[in-house]
Amino acid sequence: MHELDPQRRDRWNPFLLVVVGVVACIVIAVLATHPPDLLLGSTLTAIDDAGATRLKALPSAFGESGEVRLQLRMPGEPFEFPIEMRSETDTLHYRWLRATDSLPISPVRVMTLGSTVTAPDQAGFYRLEVFATDRRAIVDSVVVGVLLPFSAKHGVAVNGYRIGDYRWEREHGDATPPPPGFIEVTPETAELAVSTHFRIGDFITHDGQETWPRYVALDPRILDKVELVLRYLGSRDHDMSINVNSGFRTPLHNRRVPRAASDSRHQYGDAADLAIDVDEDGRVTYLDVLAVARAVEWVERDHPDLAGGLGLYGNRGTAPYVHIDVRGQSKRWRG
Repeated sequence: MHELDPQRRDRWNPFLLVVVGVVACIVIAVLATHPPDLLLGSTLTAIDDAGATRLKALPSAFGESGEVRLQLRMPGEPFEFPIEMRSETDTLHYRWLRATDSLPISPVRVMTLGSTVTAPDQAGFYRLEVFATDRRAIVDSVVVGVLLPFSAKHGVAVNGYRIGDYRWEREHGDATPPPPGFIEVTPETAELAVSTHFRIGDFITHDGQETWPRYVALDPRILDKVELVLRYLGSRDHDMSINVNSGFRTPLHNRRVPRAASDSRHQYGDAADLAIDVDEDGRVTYLDVLAVARAVEWVERDHPDLAGGLGLYGNRGTAPYVHIDVRGQSKRWRG
């Protein structure tokens, strides 16, 4: 091993000191202009004593209204979770938490291709927790509902909850296909918000069954459309009374509803019957129905992808309400 000549060593020391000083200045400048959370490649911020911080979802997660809080997925489905990531160069990890109590239900996994995750394997409601180095955050503004596939329906029931038969099951052909799956609802999850003004429990079939869990078909587009209608009616400035008379109807229950269409959109989860006290006079009248109808027309004009049925009820001695759906084409009637 060769010893460096002391004179040469003395000549190099000042140079090394200069290099180290320059590098230190660069590091300080980078940290001053690019905080550690940016360098980590996400909007995550450090954990404090209270636990995980919040992570914002992208605007696309909330629908065209900006008010939807529900994402529906099939078990084990890979999908891109709509969260804002400031860089895609660093490896992030994630796991799923049960929505009702934030208990972890999955191992920590690598988030691939930017923000691609895999939905949990079991039906239920979940929130996403994201990890980066010593940081973590929970996306609490969006709940992910994992569907129980339609194939889990045996005969007329799902896990003891009676649903009945869809027309497609009997006829196939040109009959409307059944929903891809059902949302599993328990007494605890019934209170979860699926949009600004609605809970998942608002869409449960009113059929008198006492079996839990219950199962609901729900298309997030109907939430989006109704939230837009409420915005056009001024819900942000007024505390109007809103009641869901009918959301999802099982085919079994639909056959028992007087004058219900045999292929009612309620069976597919993309319809809602609403009683809205627009003028806030403490009662729902046909004038309220007409106001809601005008708002529906404005929504379909501005958002043609949410076109669907509009039915007005209450001018013939029945309780006033409005039927709204997102079947894909405009249809109008009075009942």
